[in-house]
Amino acid sequence: MNEIINNSMNKEYKIINKIVDEVIDTLVDNMEELTTDYMFEIGEYDESTEKFVKDHENICDKVIKELYNRIKK
Repeated sequence: MNEIINNSMNKEYKIINKIVDEVIDTLVDNMEELTTDYMFEIGEYDESTEKFVKDHENICDKVIKELYNRIKK
């Protein structure tokens, strides 16, 4: 009986983790895409240069920190 319960819980745990992983992957992909779009639209970038890549990474880091701060409020 315990084995059946453990298997059921293990399956549920795997499903939850899969959903969380998929959502996180989607959020990160969307954040990176939107950051790139806004950098070209609002910033003074006209191509993906080394400066663009460094700024993109910096902006994504700041977005993640801000999301964390807003979620923790």
